[in-house]
Amino acid sequence: MIRTPLIASFLTLATVLDASPASGDAAVTCRRAALELAGAWANDGFRLREHVWTGTLPAGKPALARVNLLAGNRYWFTAATNAASTTLAVEIFTDRGMPVAAETHRNGPLAAAGFAPAESGIYILAVSESSGTPVPFCLVHSYK
Repeated sequence: MIRTPLIASFLTLATVLDASPASGDAAVTCRRAALELAGAWANDGFRLREHVWTGTLPAGKPALARVNLLAGNRYWFTAATNAASTTLAVEIFTDRGMPVAAETHRNGPLAAAGFAPAESGIYILAVSESSGTPVPFCLVHSYK
């Protein structure tokens, strides 16, 4: 789990996804895998947002994204990489860096976190990897 002080230090950088671009083929492969996993939530009535984040996760540092979420909706954030030896994690934090209790799914290069915010506002998504090397990834966002 990412510690609160680490997240707080990144909050000013989290206006957009903090990751370098992924190559074309890697981005397509990661996106396909993320969309396939997100399809499980589509079967439960979740709608996929058009915005997709792709990039390369830096070694030992999470990629962060700031999202505006509405109370009363339920959200799933799904990430994938094409690096089979890597384990991804998706975590959700308040705008003050406090972890949010979320339902999580982790299966090697696939990860997801879902929750229903009690309050509307800004939340921070953190995508991290376990290999210690930069890996391409894709993050998609579903809601209902």
